[in-house]
Amino acid sequence: MTWDQRTLSTFLATAKHGSFGRAAREMHLTQPAVTRIIRRLEAHLGAPLFDRTTTGVTLNVYGKAFLPYASTVDAEMANAEDLLDSLRGASKGVVRVGGVGSVVSGHLATALQSLLADQPGLQAQVTEEIEDKLLTALKRGEVDLAISPEPYLDDEITLACPDPLHDLVEVFASPHHPLAGRDRIPLPEAAGHPWALPPLDTPITRELQRRFFARGVETVEIGVLSRSVNMLKSMTVQGGQMCWMPRGLVALEVEAGDLVALPIPELTFRRTFQIYRRRMGQLPPAAVKLLRALQALAHSQAESTTDQDRGA
Repeated sequence: MTWDQRTLSTFLATAKHGSFGRAAREMHLTQPAVTRIIRRLEAHLGAPLFDRTTTGVTLNVYGKAFLPYASTVDAEMANAEDLLDSLRGASKGVVRVGGVGSVVSGHLATALQSLLADQPGLQAQVTEEIEDKLLTALKRGEVDLAISPEPYLDDEITLACPDPLHDLVEVFASPHHPLAGRDRIPLPEAAGHPWALPPLDTPITRELQRRFFARGVETVEIGVLSRSVNMLKSMTVQGGQMCWMPRGLVALEVEAGDLVALPIPELTFRRTFQIYRRRMGQLPPAAVKLLRALQALAHSQAESTTDQDRGA
């Protein structure tokens, strides 16, 4: 048996969905065809890859060991096809990149605008996810670059660029909020007003609570929990909540006068993002070009910060 991309893609689809039927729909195959492909792959490897259950299939110890290699090979085959297409003039290439919400609408959008202006015809496929799912997507080869605020290095992932990106996280509220217009707001008082925040298990909300707890404030009133940035902003602008966000995400609302930053120094911090790639395999040419654009942006930020420090 020789491995082809369809075999590996079918294995990956089955692992992702935990179902031969759902994998068949993604691959545009019949369920018996998916079953045959998986059985032939298992026979070739000499080990079962899935445990069959009444509700579907799950990766067993052999399947989990095989998964990262299958993901890498599948991604590299797709990258090779993109490269050959670009060499033939059939396309300008595809760049697959992922980032958390604030990065996608901020740093990544800026870098992509510059890249697409220089490379017309290039296609960008952008994935917006929370940190853990983003890094899983990178490992699986669903994206070639991932930009995340969580420090993360292991046997499968490494830094793609030594220079980090940055943004400034602050507390924002409507100019009509009871705390607006103050010179300084104590943390206990801020904790007693309702907040609009991402879910409790997300890094940004965990960090907010950690900062309160570290200063002896154990209870924070939460009015709204949502993964939707638009919902959080809307509840802050119109619903009387406070939000804790990167300034770039609310720049338009601040400029329009709909939101103002609240002076709470303990909750103002400069967040760092790193750019990651898989250790195995090569970056496709389009991803290399995007990485250079992100590196230029990171270098520009570093120079700006140095100039500000000197001025201070």
